[in-house]
Amino acid sequence: MKKYVFILLSGILWQPAIQAQYDEMLDVSDALQSAVDVRTAAVKIVKDYLYRGLKVNYVSKENDENLSNGEFSLLRLEIYAQDHPEIKDQVQELAHKWKNLRVLAIQKPQKQKMHGLLKALQSYLKTANILIDTINKSAKISTLKYQKAANNMELLAQQLAFLYGMKVAGIKDPVIENEISRCQTDFQKDLNQTFFSGENTIDISEELKSIQADWQMVKMSTKNLEGGRALNTIYVLMDKISDAARKSAILYQKKIKEELKKKNVSR
Repeated sequence: MKKYVFILLSGILWQPAIQAQYDEMLDVSDALQSAVDVRTAAVKIVKDYLYRGLKVNYVSKENDENLSNGEFSLLRLEIYAQDHPEIKDQVQELAHKWKNLRVLAIQKPQKQKMHGLLKALQSYLKTANILIDTINKSAKISTLKYQKAANNMELLAQQLAFLYGMKVAGIKDPVIENEISRCQTDFQKDLNQTFFSGENTIDISEELKSIQADWQMVKMSTKNLEGGRALNTIYVLMDKISDAARKSAILYQKKIKEELKKKNVSR
């Protein structure tokens, strides 16, 4: 509980610091990145809740980081929304659902809560995706779709790690198999979209090659999920994929900022 209170207080103290840091208004690429970051942070919190129950390593030290990253991203969104009323209600709804999910971070994992948790996560992701689409439509920048696709891969890797864990935990729900199939298809689609993009720098291409190699290893490892075999391996691989996907998204964002700067200069 002390950690939870500390994170809440940190969030309150951050807001003036964030506002001071950005003398200029946050741009659309910042808003998009913040929206996808708070979306991914929620999935990580739910995934780690499950994996703590399964006693998988590499979890506990990350939980506070996921909470703080989510809080920070949400504050950035709230600041951006002050000058963009078209997303203000959506940001408020997302903030409300985020508060409900983050409570999990200090709870002891219980298998009987997983069905309700899965539904709560689906509702949260629906709200987050609507917000992301609204932000995405507000700017006519081609590179933005690649930043979004890279961020989607980060999210989907975490979702799949969560869903594979649900299977190993013996949680029966037809939604799980359907979601695994959807996430796998969407991941491959986003990987193809970014991999064959004409916007890729050398650094972006290297990150995408890493994602592609690890994705192949994940697909091989999922054949040994019965009885929990390979779950630790999948956890580590999915985190590697998430990290590389995020790096790709940040590199795409850098290109967008350069493009926005050129547009502002030409006005």
